[in-house]
Amino acid sequence: MPELPEVETVKKGLEKAIVGKKIADYSCDTPKMTNFSLNKVKGLKVIGVRRRAKMLIIDLSADHHILVHLKMTGQLVYRSKKQCLIGGHQIEKSCESLPNKFTHATFTFSDGTFLYYNDIRKFGWVRLYTKEQLAKVFEQMGMGPEPLSKDFTIDYLRQRIRQRPRNRVKQFIMDNKILVGVGNIYSDEVCYYAKVRPDRRVETLTDKEIKLIHSGIAKILKAAIEAQGTTFSNYVNADGEAGAYTKKLKVYGRYGETCFKCRGIVARMKIGGRTSSFCVHCQI
Repeated sequence: MPELPEVETVKKGLEKAIVGKKIADYSCDTPKMTNFSLNKVKGLKVIGVRRRAKMLIIDLSADHHILVHLKMTGQLVYRSKKQCLIGGHQIEKSCESLPNKFTHATFTFSDGTFLYYNDIRKFGWVRLYTKEQLAKVFEQMGMGPEPLSKDFTIDYLRQRIRQRPRNRVKQFIMDNKILVGVGNIYSDEVCYYAKVRPDRRVETLTDKEIKLIHSGIAKILKAAIEAQGTTFSNYVNADGEAGAYTKKLKVYGRYGETCFKCRGIVARMKIGGRTSSFCVHCQI
């Protein structure tokens, strides 16, 4: 599943492509993936594209908002006569044949361009809400603050640690009720940055380590966004290109390779069903 930097990158690409366009047609062949039909969105104009956690929000006129979750294998493809922009999970030859067997929702804009939602496993969804309904949806999800927002302070982090003292560091960082958007990749990288083992109980963290985790989350996510994400599980950005942050990874996906700092070997373990990579010498 793409994490915050990947979804943010897709958002920026779509923002350039679809803002200002008017919806002329909409169809979806998989009822469980959507909650609306053409009559709800026909004639509405795209006025913005946002991100919340790992979800995309397409803001429309008349106080309507389309919430898109790519899940594991979702993909958004914008198609015009001159360009094809792909964001999300990479599906072979996505631009050569559209719609294709993986296309489950299609937006047709009044200028003859298209936005396709493709999904191999049909885990994702495309749903329509009013502003009030969307606020209730997010409230029900009980999501924590955005890691790059002013709400994610060091005091907030300390408070949550006191509330969840027995949590493992990796699971704590990945918990969407504590903090949104940080998944398997970046939790490993944050632990390495802070020099703490991912299986440590958060109650054992020193104040210095807590500060390093807090600063590391912001620093690493910002760098990943600048690099347009990390390419794993065939993720591509909104231009259909691989994210460049792969080249900057210190431990994630490097099991058995040499640590860049101590020249030891990168190890791995299972924490809460997720594989975590770490350096046994640099992280304590």
